[in-house]
Amino acid sequence: MNIKQTMIKALKHTKWVAPQNVDEEKWYEACDKAIKLVEQLKEPDETKMNLKDLERANILVQNVKILEILSKSEIEYLNVKYPNGRHDSVFIKDELKEKIQKVFEDYADELKAELKELGVDYE
Repeated sequence: MNIKQTMIKALKHTKWVAPQNVDEEKWYEACDKAIKLVEQLKEPDETKMNLKDLERANILVQNVKILEILSKSEIEYLNVKYPNGRHDSVFIKDELKEKIQKVFEDYADELKAELKELGVDYE
């Protein structure tokens, strides 16, 4: 039972037990008005996000923030681990920097679109 239905049920029960020092007819009228007002309230939004979608949206928002920062940052070196297990820092030249930044930007846009599908507007 939702909140609206619970309120109506409670008001209907309350209606029949008028306080001692109150005119019963006015009490009934007041309760009827209250019930009508509650009935006019809008139903709560039924498009609730389930826990799995909420967790996914949270991860997406975090990733979008990281990608936006990376797309605006100037990347000079990448720390690389080669298939043979060797680690190295690789210098990134201007043209490649721009392409990498564009990839981060495009991926952030893709994640924003996925967020929109989940019903989350990211700004």
